[in-house]
Amino acid sequence: MRKIIHILLFWVVTSTVFTACGSDDPMDINEVNKQTVLVFMPWSGSQTNAGLYRIFLENLNSIEGSIVKNKGMTGRLMVFISRSATKSELYEVTYENKQIAHKNVKTYTGTDYTTPAGIAQILNDVKANAYALNYAMMIGCHGCGWTYKSDWKSYPYQAKKHVWVEAPQAKRMPSSGHQSGYFPTTRFFGSVSSMTNAIDITDLAAGIQNAGMKMQFILFDDCYMANVETAYELRNATNFLIGSTSEVMAQGMPYQAIWKSLANATPAYTEVVSAFHDYYSKYTYPYGALSAVDCREVEALATIMREINKRYTLNEALMDSLQVLDGFKTPIFYDLGDYVTRLCDNPNLQSDFRATMDRVVRAKSNTDTLYSFLYWEPVKIKVKSYSGLTISDPSRNSVATKGRRKTSWWKATH
Repeated sequence: MRKIIHILLFWVVTSTVFTACGSDDPMDINEVNKQTVLVFMPWSGSQTNAGLYRIFLENLNSIEGSIVKNKGMTGRLMVFISRSATKSELYEVTYENKQIAHKNVKTYTGTDYTTPAGIAQILNDVKANAYALNYAMMIGCHGCGWTYKSDWKSYPYQAKKHVWVEAPQAKRMPSSGHQSGYFPTTRFFGSVSSMTNAIDITDLAAGIQNAGMKMQFILFDDCYMANVETAYELRNATNFLIGSTSEVMAQGMPYQAIWKSLANATPAYTEVVSAFHDYYSKYTYPYGALSAVDCREVEALATIMREINKRYTLNEALMDSLQVLDGFKTPIFYDLGDYVTRLCDNPNLQSDFRATMDRVVRAKSNTDTLYSFLYWEPVKIKVKSYSGLTISDPSRNSVATKGRRKTSWWKATH
């Protein structure tokens, strides 16, 4: 009797399986969207200042111009943009009949986009409306690396009186008025008067992970985002980080030149970095640095740094000789490669470090001089050493000393 029951059960199960297989059409993987890119542009101003909003619109026009030039897209493009601090929208950019169009998806109120839950909701809305095998983000805003918004007490707000001038090459450039003339600004321009709308990197990482996603890449069109602390924090949220060790000129990334290399199933990171360098090295204000960082390799880098930190402490006499890559009065961001060279004199550890850095920093470029405009007048930074990532371990800035011990990087390397 038991044998008969087993036979009947087997027949029912196999019949169900074969019936199901026979009734469903097989999935054609070639018909599945390979990539959806989300351009994420949260509010960058205040109640009275639009911040970078006007420049964001120009960036979006550049992206759409590239799509038209290339006669379409291989994937899908979604845009989240804040029209004010409390009003945002999500729409899809489409290309049909040689025309760009916007398909409204959702509107948002409030500032939940600064929280893990709010970020996760936006990403879930993207998945629901533009499903893909891979997702990527391009984030446009102000940036100050890994630092925590709660630790800033005297943020160097670049929200001074400004004017819009017509720059060469038909590019509008926001400039800050000054008695000695006009200075081109960076993406610190128009910063809000409080940290109300700021987003900590830990919250960004949590939001992405809460949505059950891991990005193919995150492009930061923001200042100071190519640092090892940020790369490590995002290791479970993205495969690649593309960003600058230093300040980004206000107009941001040259999207016309880099869009095609990023918006496909297999992004060409070296091409992106090369195009960025070609653009800014010939630009009226020839300043810029960009790196493509493989976040999947940063845990190996942390293991080596932990061993180095066990054995060595930086000689205070060497502090002033370290390569600084920011414009803060008390520096926060130091070149990682230069720091380790001066910190550690063990040939084997140095060799292991360099080999791992080659795997972590897949592409990098910098102009000979970098530019910073955090205070009343800009400063220029001569670059003698550039590894493609910064570190804040040696910083004496109070924001760094208060915050770095909270980072996942510090905990993994000390």
